[in-house]
Amino acid sequence: MPEISASLSKPELLSPVGDRECLRAAVGNGADAVYLGTREFNARIFARNFSLEELGQAIRYAHSRGVRVYLTLNTLVKNHEIKSFFRVLTQAYEIGIDGVIIQHVSFLGIIKKNFPGLSVFMSTQAAIGNASAASLLKSADRIILPRELPLDEIKRIIQSGAKVEVFVHGALCFSYSGLCLFSSFVSERSGNRGCCAQLCRQRYNGCYLLSTRELCLVRQIPELIKAGITGFKIEGRMRSPLYVAVATRLYRKAIDSFLAGNFTLPRKEMAEMEVVFNREFTEGFICGETDLIAPEKPMNRGAFLGTAEGGEVVLQRSLAIGDGVGIWRDGEVSGAVIKRIFLAGRQVESASAGARVNPGFDMENGTRIYLTSSPGIKIAPDFVIKRQPISQPERRKINVTLPAIAPAKAPSSKLLVKAYSLKEAKESLDAGADLVFYNVFSPDFPAGEPWLGAYLPRIINDGELTRAIELLREKRPAAILTGNLGFLPQRAEFRVPVYLDYSLNAFNDLDLHYLRRYEATPILSPELSLKEMSEMQNKNAVVFCHGDIVLVNTMIELKDKNLIDEKGNVFPVRRENSYWQILNSRPFGMFNDIHKLIDAGFSQFFIDRESQGARFAALYRRLLKENVPDRRLRKGHTAGHLYRPVR
Repeated sequence: MPEISASLSKPELLSPVGDRECLRAAVGNGADAVYLGTREFNARIFARNFSLEELGQAIRYAHSRGVRVYLTLNTLVKNHEIKSFFRVLTQAYEIGIDGVIIQHVSFLGIIKKNFPGLSVFMSTQAAIGNASAASLLKSADRIILPRELPLDEIKRIIQSGAKVEVFVHGALCFSYSGLCLFSSFVSERSGNRGCCAQLCRQRYNGCYLLSTRELCLVRQIPELIKAGITGFKIEGRMRSPLYVAVATRLYRKAIDSFLAGNFTLPRKEMAEMEVVFNREFTEGFICGETDLIAPEKPMNRGAFLGTAEGGEVVLQRSLAIGDGVGIWRDGEVSGAVIKRIFLAGRQVESASAGARVNPGFDMENGTRIYLTSSPGIKIAPDFVIKRQPISQPERRKINVTLPAIAPAKAPSSKLLVKAYSLKEAKESLDAGADLVFYNVFSPDFPAGEPWLGAYLPRIINDGELTRAIELLREKRPAAILTGNLGFLPQRAEFRVPVYLDYSLNAFNDLDLHYLRRYEATPILSPELSLKEMSEMQNKNAVVFCHGDIVLVNTMIELKDKNLIDEKGNVFPVRRENSYWQILNSRPFGMFNDIHKLIDAGFSQFFIDRESQGARFAALYRRLLKENVPDRRLRKGHTAGHLYRPVR
């Protein structure tokens, strides 16, 4: 291995492993660590993944070659699954995993207490996007940051004392990770539970408006290392061993060259990466890029070879017999394997960049040709890595002690409404709301109103959070509704009720138990069914009963007011502060089913409707007192997951 500069810390390179072949590809091409999943509780449930027996084999294989193994248990966990979650973690711990990646903030302290020597990483699904939120997680060994953060904000989080990991390569989610309900409400496959249907890769308004380019930060390796980032993560547990091999090799060589004092872009591996998987590369938000969409096609396009003219193409890179190509013509894509190449009228085995060739098939003028595969790209590395084996950790048998969950009764009945104008806020109050929330950043937010609560947005950086705290001190709201964990370290300053938006994914009694220390009352996730909510021991929570479900929260600008899918469903788009939201095509309505939750012990309910908020405040005020005929009212609404639990 090359010499490492004493003034710089060597970052850990983490590679994705979806099966045993990918494991061998990652280990053989220079990964410092791999992350993988079992067949439960991991965010890539459709990868091949590992049984517990296979996990043990994988750990022994990786450790014998000096590579650490991290287990992804990074999905939302329902109450009835908690014992199973910790059973899987216990077995994996005893087998010898080096670390675990989790989404639930409430699980962090439990794991650190019960599993000595185990590293715990907070998943990007936890949406820890500012230093204030990171300060809640001081016991975490690493925080995997959202891909939306620019480098200066990442540095701020590092300077606060947190160890962080960032994605350096692979697919970009259109939505801010952890803040997406798109697949859940449209396809009944929860992305928060590892079953994403990738609806962002489908057509809207006639093209692929939500299909992002491929992240590639290899050129930024020097700046990322100098920033003090602890882990560099390659995305792709659903991808091929060849992808894993080439991506790992690319970043291994880039990192080592910089630490050796001579940064060199690995051009051979970069050229191979363009072929193996390429949706057009971007350096993303971390480098200030905002044009992240490739609307033409959501697929791997390969490396551009050239455009047909007169039945020939001037090659932008070499081409050989046996190569695979993608043929892009009039919005359609087909594939072919090169069997013949004609150069200057004679047949050849290969041709170099700059040559004008006929690739052996008919092409209309304007057809674009891409190289999509080549026998010359190998999984095996062209360099030798020598590492000391990692000793298998000696782990004692674990009996996990979970916090005692004392049943908690609900307080007095409350109807909470989020309003989108001050006029609507006052109308909702008159219609029967007990408390109305309005965006604290709104210029007309009044001071000292005893009925008006302040809403803090879901996505907020440290600068915006500081400004929000200043406004809260100035405006003295009657209550606070926040969609961001970064507010909680400041919570004790404000002696008013604090509610947490459903975007924070309160999913089980352990979540509610954790939040109780901050005297914060969460709105339960709308992914929970009526039965699952009813069975919670803690009833001191708010139930979302009516309104516009936010499917997507995104930092990528959306210029269309509506998105229309190929079935004709219309999804409204709105802007909230510095980000955009996609709403469900139909509003959610609980209507008379609210009485089932009242009977179960809940008494606090939340309405979030961009228009007609006052109308529904009046309706639910009546519904809280009596059954109202609701069959006609339900028309045009969805019952969401009330009777259809998410997978």
